[in-house]
Amino acid sequence: MKKHPDKDEKQRKKFKEERDEQYNEIVKEIDTNHNKFKKPFSSNLTLIDEKTGFGWKGLGSRLILIDNERKEYVYQAIEPQLNEKQEQQKNKLIFLFKKYADIDVYEGGIDEKRKILGQALEKLIHDKQLKIDGAEKDVIFYYIFREFVGYGRIDILMNDSDIEDISCDGHAIPIFVVHKKYESIKTNIIYQDADELDSFVIKLSQMCGKQISVFEPIVDGKLSDGSRLQTTLGRTITMRSTFTIRRFREDPLTPIDLLNNNTMSIDLAAYFWLTIEKGCNILFCGGTASGKTTMLNALSLFVPSSYKIVSIEDTREINLPHENWIAGTTRSGFTSTEALKTSRDIDMFDLIRVALRQRPRVIIVGEVRGKEAYTLFQAMTTGHLSYSTVHASDMHTLIQRLENPPISLPRALLTSLDMIVFLNSVVVKGNPVRRITNVTEIIELDAGTNRLVTMSPFEWIGENDDKFQNNGASRLLYKVRLENGWSENELQQELQNRIQVLEWMRKNNLRSYTDVGRIVATYMKDPSLIMEKIQKVIE
Repeated sequence: MKKHPDKDEKQRKKFKEERDEQYNEIVKEIDTNHNKFKKPFSSNLTLIDEKTGFGWKGLGSRLILIDNERKEYVYQAIEPQLNEKQEQQKNKLIFLFKKYADIDVYEGGIDEKRKILGQALEKLIHDKQLKIDGAEKDVIFYYIFREFVGYGRIDILMNDSDIEDISCDGHAIPIFVVHKKYESIKTNIIYQDADELDSFVIKLSQMCGKQISVFEPIVDGKLSDGSRLQTTLGRTITMRSTFTIRRFREDPLTPIDLLNNNTMSIDLAAYFWLTIEKGCNILFCGGTASGKTTMLNALSLFVPSSYKIVSIEDTREINLPHENWIAGTTRSGFTSTEALKTSRDIDMFDLIRVALRQRPRVIIVGEVRGKEAYTLFQAMTTGHLSYSTVHASDMHTLIQRLENPPISLPRALLTSLDMIVFLNSVVVKGNPVRRITNVTEIIELDAGTNRLVTMSPFEWIGENDDKFQNNGASRLLYKVRLENGWSENELQQELQNRIQVLEWMRKNNLRSYTDVGRIVATYMKDPSLIMEKIQKVIE
């Protein structure tokens, strides 16, 4: 069939006008069946961020606005409009695809799926002589691709690299997201009825290779991109079907990103680099969504590239450039019978015991919550460098959690720790941010009082100044100085050199985890090579 370029251009222009109209009418009331959310946004909105290029041919986009009346951020997904004719054409094409196309679009990578689906749809249009041209076809393909090889209504959210978490609390309720800059935001995406949401929850569970039903109404799993999924079905345990997706970052945040975000200071980053390179055991502590795992992953880039690392998590979040790295994840049983399920579970405790037989230099545990903590701390005492996270916002809460069930560690084992890094979500100038609020070093256990003796070489000094205070004294740096035979001046010079390297990476936007890992590894092998390069730039 001969195409008509002028006609196609008119259709594309029409689509652009429709999309522009959506932008202009963005503050209009969202039609839902739930009175509570009849008007989720006010009409007093200010655009602060925009991202385009989502979905087929990049027809989808998203906006972030401030609702000035309600003093909250708004996430607006923008998608092309389907008119009645296009809706009918889309449904007909889907019907024909299911009836005649002998292909599987659920196997393989996303690029392969898109290629297979695109070829099949084009063949159907040609074979059945369907009159679908140009921009009209693009809009129809957008929705078919969204449903078959994407994530339906939340496809834009799943492809927005700024989104950390996606949360659906039920039908007729706006979906909420956690944005890496603006924290929790309400979106304009809503599942209109229970049946639609139930179907999507079942589909999500199947995408993890699991089945959800009234008999088994809860699923925890991992999506193909590494994101962590938790779903519930129907009204068995919650009022509505729900799902929560915690995104996995293929390009994780690095120390350079954390410097740019002011999560830590540059002298604190140099301190971490030196102490981690020379060897220490660290716990990262904080509340929910305080950035514990992000910090753990970022600082693990300072581990020497020659070390063997074993990481253990419930769902994979750690992402490292080290070649000698084994990434382990727990596994739930495959059966519904409790006795059989228990026998087939592989939990943190099992994986840590296996890791010790693999002779790693470093063990990374995503989060300690139970009996696995005892084995991890025993590993510290036998010379395995260990990093992990714990939910605790301060030292008192941490000790309470570690000493009481289900962890139940004897206090004497806590001296195996060298450093505790506390992170918190705080408010600076009215904006929610993440900060390292305190770094605590464990000195010893006082035999007389049974109290841990500690010191804090670094601490955040408050929201007014938003600065980090270097208190000077550090047992770990003193230990590094003695082990390397350095004078105090030589130690300070080494820290200054590393500050220079970090600043150089920051100024040159060398922030990817592969870039940071490569430069850190090169500096450890031959510091003069990097320092000479930096000096040439300065001169």
